[in-house]
Amino acid sequence: MIDFGALKNVFNSSIDDLLSANGLVVPCLLRYSDMGKDTVCPNCIFDPISRLSGHKYNGTGPISFPTGSICPVCQGEGTIVGSAKTENINLAVIFDSKYFLNWSGAKTVDIPTGTIQSICSISEIGKIIKASSIVVDTNISTYGNYEYSRDGDPNPCGLGDHRYITTLWSKIS
Repeated sequence: MIDFGALKNVFNSSIDDLLSANGLVVPCLLRYSDMGKDTVCPNCIFDPISRLSGHKYNGTGPISFPTGSICPVCQGEGTIVGSAKTENINLAVIFDSKYFLNWSGAKTVDIPTGTIQSICSISEIGKIIKASSIVVDTNISTYGNYEYSRDGDPNPCGLGDHRYITTLWSKIS
């Protein structure tokens, strides 16, 4: 009889070793974008009628200013335009679609050229889902642009449990 508990332990240990700092991971840069969404200024009182600053300090913001003057944080706009943020993450990356992990049974024949697959712990799923793009292997970024956009949702995978995720990414021209 096969001891599936021992088999799962060997599998998980092997994948954990591949995803360790000394394994097959490369440093990647996740780029997040709140897609330009404006947020209410944290420094002044927002006037919902004019949709601008009420020209009054809210008492909790970073820079106080006299009532009736222009807020130094939002310049009187009442909102602050969102900006892109980045975060470094280590991912195992497969560049050749012949070697993609195919846990869902989907055909890999239809995968376009320039598609890559990343593998990481499922604990990183929130970061992957929120990322608007990724720069793969920042160690070689001086040799060219290796930026990709996420091509669908991450797929949980594992042997009897979902400890890992695979994600497809398409090259950004």
